[in-house]
Amino acid sequence: MRNVASIDAQLKILRSSISDLGHQIDSYKTKSAAAAGAGVFLLLLSALAAYDLSTGKSEVWRVQGLSREILVGTAIAFGIGAITLLIYAVARMRRRDHSLDAKLDLMEQEYAELNEQRSRIDDNQD
Repeated sequence: MRNVASIDAQLKILRSSISDLGHQIDSYKTKSAAAAGAGVFLLLLSALAAYDLSTGKSEVWRVQGLSREILVGTAIAFGIGAITLLIYAVARMRRRDHSLDAKLDLMEQEYAELNEQRSRIDDNQD
């Protein structure tokens, strides 16, 4: 049976590794979510501009100094940007390294087992 100091050292190393790997996974997911969120936002702006153009409300934009041609260009640019960002987000989600999730699960399981062993040793010593 292992001693408490050995288990504590392993727990410390595992905690650090779990934290690092968790941060790496979360960072990747955050970047993918940011791309998807920006893509949806641009898609909504593009749809709004297209709606205003199709219903003849583009005159409202003239008050802001935008001509119909500029509004059409803006709608197209936002639409292209939205599609690009959404494709990028989907590609990031698909090529994500799922083995990292499995590795993190194993590390967390090992941490729980070591913690349980340490608790049993502490209980036996009391």
